[in-house]
Amino acid sequence: MIRVVYFSDAPYFGGAEKYLELLISALRSDLFEPRVLTTSGAGLQSFRERLARMGVETAETHLAGPYDVRGYLKFAAIIRKWKPDLLHINLPGTYNAQAGLVAPIARLSGCRRVVTTEHLAMVERLWKRHLAKRFSNLFVTAVISITQSNVGFLTRVHGISPSRIVVIRNGVNITELDATVRARIRPALGLDDSTFVFLAVGSLTERKGHRYLLDAFARLSASGSVRTALLIVGEGAEEAALRAKCTELNLDKRVFFLGHKEDVQSLILDSDCMVVPSTMEGMPFVILEAMAGVKPVIASRIYGIPEVVVEGETGLLVPPGEADPLHNAMQRLARDRELSSNMGAAGRRRIELHFSHERMAREVESVYNTILSGGQLPHLT
Repeated sequence: MIRVVYFSDAPYFGGAEKYLELLISALRSDLFEPRVLTTSGAGLQSFRERLARMGVETAETHLAGPYDVRGYLKFAAIIRKWKPDLLHINLPGTYNAQAGLVAPIARLSGCRRVVTTEHLAMVERLWKRHLAKRFSNLFVTAVISITQSNVGFLTRVHGISPSRIVVIRNGVNITELDATVRARIRPALGLDDSTFVFLAVGSLTERKGHRYLLDAFARLSASGSVRTALLIVGEGAEEAALRAKCTELNLDKRVFFLGHKEDVQSLILDSDCMVVPSTMEGMPFVILEAMAGVKPVIASRIYGIPEVVVEGETGLLVPPGEADPLHNAMQRLARDRELSSNMGAAGRRRIELHFSHERMAREVESVYNTILSGGQLPHLT
């Protein structure tokens, strides 16, 4: 039995933590024993509770910063207690986990191998953290990138050898998603089935691009003959400004802020199109979930998104940070339901073929077995 300890210092549950949950749920239980170490706090409490229901042991530590000696000592004590065969560090941003400095701590505490998963490797270089990351990379055996687009940043910016990088794209639990019941939120919002409903899911922060989405939707509402609505799911610092912008654009009766929702897939089933207008993304799970839910996707043509969304086949890709192209794409699908339906069906087929969480887990397991046996990782193409 191979014992794997996963570490995340994220303050809240996001896409990167969903990656961990999906990966752990699909590991072969006869070969791997997963345990999870997170930072303390309420933000990941529900995540830890779900892991406990899966029979996964968890623990908490606290790392207040790169000079938190007490936090490092507790981290090291847990590693020595659990005696993992390998530590898998989850990096929502490339400078998380104290710029990876937990890697040398784990190695000095007796852990044989360290693996990282890089979700957003394209973040701006921060020199002090960059130097720490270059040092911590010396103690990392293998780096999993969730997109091919990350590889250039990892090699050129962060100094990681291509021989240690493996691209393993995200996957979703198709069976679980298929069991989801449609939310039927439309009646509560005064919307009928003839309304073309766009759905945007994500934290209400600047990089998610909601302000461009509202500008695009305002033009759509003003010029279109088809009735449309926009559901916005998420919370964040931009919420007050976005609500004010809705009022300014006279969209209060067409745009609905739903806050944080656990049942995103049920909302996907009650909408017509997923919109992801972000200016920075890796490989968002909401796109995979929308495609699994037989919905077309309109998204920014950035980083890992074109590795999932096939332009003109499973959705439409637009330049980031521009309202006009986004408006045109939304208008095209709202006016052509047959095209929208065909794209949704094509997206579902693509998910079934390439983006299951079982495929993701088998590929990660292969990395574990390779590095533990002293083998070489597959060459990047």
